[in-house]
Amino acid sequence: MSIVGVAKVDYKTKNLIQRITPNDIAIIDHEDLDYACAYSLASKKVKAVINTSNFISGKYPNRGPHILLDAKIPIYENIDHNVFKYIKENDEIVIKENLLIKNELKIRLKPLTKTQCDTYQQLSQKNIQYEMSSFIDNTLEYMKKEKEQLFLPKENPRLNVNIRNKPVVIVIRGHHYMEDLVRLKHFISQNHPILVGVDGGADGFAEINYTPDIVFGDMDSVSDDTLKNAKNIVVHGYCNGTCPGEERLKKLNLEYEKYFCFGTSEDAAILMTYFMGASLIVTVGSHNNIIDFLEKNRRGMSSTILTRMLTGSKLIDAKGFFRLC
Repeated sequence: MSIVGVAKVDYKTKNLIQRITPNDIAIIDHEDLDYACAYSLASKKVKAVINTSNFISGKYPNRGPHILLDAKIPIYENIDHNVFKYIKENDEIVIKENLLIKNELKIRLKPLTKTQCDTYQQLSQKNIQYEMSSFIDNTLEYMKKEKEQLFLPKENPRLNVNIRNKPVVIVIRGHHYMEDLVRLKHFISQNHPILVGVDGGADGFAEINYTPDIVFGDMDSVSDDTLKNAKNIVVHGYCNGTCPGEERLKKLNLEYEKYFCFGTSEDAAILMTYFMGASLIVTVGSHNNIIDFLEKNRRGMSSTILTRMLTGSKLIDAKGFFRLC
């Protein structure tokens, strides 16, 4: 059986997701493919995914490969790492008998099956203790540095929605975020919360026919359509003064505000709505366990711990809510 498609090529999976279609074969360089990127690729219904890095390195049990295989999307590794040298964007390519074919060129691929992935995942479970120990040490070191920043004065953005004394729903593109968001539709319709999408999580609102009141973050994984329809856009600015999302918004000629805050965009969105007086903050798809943070390649989760400690009285995590309903 042959797989025929158009090559979409990018070293950054997040960038590739923005332009890929069901006619395409994704070519990425993404060691330990994470849940969020795999979920997006599966949602796009790509024909296959070729990775020039290991889908599973063995450092920890990442969840991305299983997401693709459960969606019946074949996955392959390019073990000699030469795909990027010979395959360019929009090349017509064929995968046949574990060979990537472009005209006369043939590149050997290594297919990964569900059984193989299960075996690799079981082996990686043995390494989790080491990763956990290193992660805790690193997090404690970051907490010493970041604890002072938690209460530093922050200038709130000027928005055309009023957050004070209103509930807020913040969607992050995390594990099973769409299932949880669908289950929250009744809460949304009954309570009319302020809807905040963090980067690619903002696209989740469009899938259930809602328009986010605020799109927040680095703007690296949210679609152009969602940005253009958003009522407010807030770029996450970091303590060193950088705002990585500005360049894209300028190219799209969209108005935006800035919010400077330490930590991840997820943490910053929670803190922003907390300091702006939200009565309740419901997070969907939030990152709150060791696998979540290892998949994000986050060296420490100090900002998350500090944020949860401060906002805990108003914070409700809907992660896994779909399993209760």
